[in-house]
Amino acid sequence: MTRQIAILSGKGGAGKTSITASIIKMMNSVVAVDADVNASNLPILLPHTQQSTKPYYGMNIAQVDHDQCTGCALCLSACQFDAISMANNGRILIDSDCEGCAACAFVCSENAISMAERKGGDWYVSSIDNGYLIHADLIPGEDNSGKLITKVRNEASAIAKEQNIAYIVIDGPPGTSCQAISSITGADLVLAVVEESLSGLSDYRRLAELVQKFSIPHFVLLNKAGFSADVEENIVNAAAEFDGTIIGRIPFDRKIPEALQKLQSLAEMNDYKDIIIELLEQITSSLKN
Repeated sequence: MTRQIAILSGKGGAGKTSITASIIKMMNSVVAVDADVNASNLPILLPHTQQSTKPYYGMNIAQVDHDQCTGCALCLSACQFDAISMANNGRILIDSDCEGCAACAFVCSENAISMAERKGGDWYVSSIDNGYLIHADLIPGEDNSGKLITKVRNEASAIAKEQNIAYIVIDGPPGTSCQAISSITGADLVLAVVEESLSGLSDYRRLAELVQKFSIPHFVLLNKAGFSADVEENIVNAAAEFDGTIIGRIPFDRKIPEALQKLQSLAEMNDYKDIIIELLEQITSSLKN
């Protein structure tokens, strides 16, 4: 049975992707997923060879058959997004504000408006040293990022099943929006990477509340620690409140961002390699119970 581990943080810049890459590099075999489709950074830290690129089509948008259109303008009044206009020559125009609701097509008595696919981005399958990497890039401004995340996760599940790979590791997006929900739905375990700061604490509480609603067990990794014993204590107390388990602590260390600038993760650093190994052992052991 394939087990899915989602790694998230309540805020950006907490170190989630660098921790995810470190854990992935220490695994024997894995399907890695970058679910942050708005800013896919996991491929930067995971050397990979791209195998395929496929287009992603999100929502449909309206298109006009001008040979059929009589210019009655019923579609203008039906559009609630002000995405339809009429040019000086009477030609109906549909702009990028179209949300694909199809109200215009419904009211068009001449069947001059139909719904067509619009490309929203691309998704990729790549090979890495110990498995596969699935990631995607959403075109800036496009909607339905949650749908794209579901697409790459489904592809990851299919590959894991076909290749008999036991673990899928998901690098989720920051925050607690629909993208985060799409990243944790169906996951077996969540690892929350929590920056030791007041904002890290505040955002962790929102993330923990979300995870609790989905009844998913979660671990907590304190990152960039060592600045405030009071904040750390509050994070530990918050984890206990939401039934989270603290499984590690990584101090703030300038050598870590210096290593990341060289595309090296904690798995390549002698001072932190053993910590990552211990994290991985705790995660996989919990999934075997």
